[in-house]
Amino acid sequence: YEHMIFLDLLKKGSLEAEKKMGNGVQSFQIRVHPVWKTRCFFVMRTDDSFDDFSYRKSIDNILPLPENMKVPAKAHVDKALAGKKPAVHRQGGGGGKGNHGRGRGRNRK
Repeated sequence: YEHMIFLDLLKKGSLEAEKKMGNGVQSFQIRVHPVWKTRCFFVMRTDDSFDDFSYRKSIDNILPLPENMKVPAKAHVDKALAGKKPAVHRQGGGGGKGNHGRGRGRNRK
């Protein structure tokens, strides 16, 4: 059932449907994109080749969002190229109610 739904979405919504389908679609898989490092859908073709597939872009081509709800395309590129920020490490456990996770100590009242 899912295969049928994704195939229909690809045919009706993708601007590159013929290129994405190639000689035929064998299946759809979720993989990590090699460039963007995010999970996304891939079209697995019958000749063992594959291509990424954006269900969001396909849906947007069928039923576009109103302009005031769209995110600028540049925002996605900036996010992907920015990389991850380094984690800030603090001493102590970081939890608790104002005690910064270090505990109350013994015999404290």
